[in-house]
Amino acid sequence: MKKYLLALIVLILSGPAFSITSFTLNMNYENTARDFLVHLPTGFTTAQHLPIVLNMHGLGSNGGQQEFYSRMSETSDANNFVVVYPNGIGNSWNSGFSAPYNSSPDDVGFLSKIIDTLALLYNIDLNRVYATGMSNGGFQSYRLACDLENRIAAIAPVAGTISTLTAFNCTSQSRKIPVLHIHGTADPLVPYGGDVGFKSVEETLSFWLGQDQCSATSDTIALPNINLLDSSTVERIRYQSCGDGTEVWFYKITGGGHTWPNATFDYIYGPTNRDLDASQEIWNFFNLFTLNGPNRIEEVKEEDVVSVYPNPMETTCELRFANRDIEKQIQLSVFDLSGRKILERKIVSSSTEINLSGVENGMYFLRLEGSGISWTKKLVKQ
Repeated sequence: MKKYLLALIVLILSGPAFSITSFTLNMNYENTARDFLVHLPTGFTTAQHLPIVLNMHGLGSNGGQQEFYSRMSETSDANNFVVVYPNGIGNSWNSGFSAPYNSSPDDVGFLSKIIDTLALLYNIDLNRVYATGMSNGGFQSYRLACDLENRIAAIAPVAGTISTLTAFNCTSQSRKIPVLHIHGTADPLVPYGGDVGFKSVEETLSFWLGQDQCSATSDTIALPNINLLDSSTVERIRYQSCGDGTEVWFYKITGGGHTWPNATFDYIYGPTNRDLDASQEIWNFFNLFTLNGPNRIEEVKEEDVVSVYPNPMETTCELRFANRDIEKQIQLSVFDLSGRKILERKIVSSSTEINLSGVENGMYFLRLEGSGISWTKKLVKQ
């Protein structure tokens, strides 16, 4: 086995680039066969020393289904990070509901071994390991923040809060953890108000505000209601004055169900919000932090954009950035009022033309997304 692993490492290090997209790796952990799906971004090489995101499935699901549902591999390709979709035993995670707290299976240890394996095989950046997940995978993200805080730089649970047992045992953290939480107020499976065995969304946020020593001051903005047919709206609530440069963010999906915003398909457990691309927003948040503190990157702010001119337009307008070199690709998308995407392309320069010659007059939304960027503006064609 050691000779095989050494040969595999030599092959990886000597190859010019990976053409593989997603594939399964197997390991033995605690005398049990375990496996996980790995997605390497387009053009990957071990010389890049890339960040990694652990994206954990919900109860009854698996890694492949979570990859398809969350669409995070698309985000990986657009933003150049490795994403891993582990498989829990029996399609579930030991996320802090079973007493005693240290009962089997040891999924925290399994996920830690995945990190070790990928560091050996793919030279990942151990200062930039992140965790997210849907539902049961969201609960597991919170457990990792408590039990593996010296390996996980930040977490972003979706539709999963912290279990009562995990919170009770989360008492000896040696570092503070940035948290982004996404949850629908109409979630029928993990209710917004909590239930037996797990805390409510508000209690979960309060718990982490205490853990991260955040001030009570927050800023709240309403995201543009791009899709008028998804029966939900989004507020972003940010607590940015926390200890050691950490932050706690909350995307509150009013009317949203037990879903991953902008997932591949609408889930049966309530409305899927289409105003927010959860996978992209999660990466934007992760990209702000490392294991050693904030990751100093430049974000797009309103004043960074000189103009979208003319607006209103007849056929075309020009998007121009001020004093900014576009070092990485940015995704430009234009949506109509129903949320239908009518234009999409990558931009790599500080000036670009937007052409709406083939669409009807009316109001549209321009969205820019990329590394550290999330920006929306109304466009009017007349």
